[in-house]
Amino acid sequence: MRVLPVVLVCAMVIGVAREAAPASAIAPLTAAQVKAFMKDPARHVRAVDATMAAILAEGMRRSGTFAHLVLALDQSDVIVYIESGRLMPASIAGRLLLAAGPEGHRYLRIQVGGHAGSNDSIALVGHELRHALEVAESPEVRDEASLIALYERIGHHSTGTHHYDTAAAQAAGRKVKAELAG
Repeated sequence: MRVLPVVLVCAMVIGVAREAAPASAIAPLTAAQVKAFMKDPARHVRAVDATMAAILAEGMRRSGTFAHLVLALDQSDVIVYIESGRLMPASIAGRLLLAAGPEGHRYLRIQVGGHAGSNDSIALVGHELRHALEVAESPEVRDEASLIALYERIGHHSTGTHHYDTAAAQAAGRKVKAELAG
């Protein structure tokens, strides 16, 4: 699988929610629903390692916003792999990469750093899942040039060349963190 070098960067701007987040449109999933989702071989959001599997399951179980993002992606033509980003630059907390794949689906890879199981890690994955949904909602994104064009249109530059962020992803991360705090 070839990874294209466009990166969406999250420079840990999640922070503490400045105001109470409104109730989610969807409730967090039950433990049984999470277990069924994680065992479904046709799911569109997949953890590559045990650390990310735990974060994915915990996020769906504790945050309605996180669960909504996962379920929305599950209905798209995007397949998302989430992995621990052990080799990422220290200045990058998380990123989304577009990966080449067979026709019919688009493949994305989310890499996140941080401490496994912490609310910050779950919120960071939620932030990156929102970026994945931005791509899923944009069927024209099929290659590096169209991904850059999307984020030139909807995002703002972050640190470095082809590093972007969006207000929607920042808001999603804050909302997930607020829901986790209860």
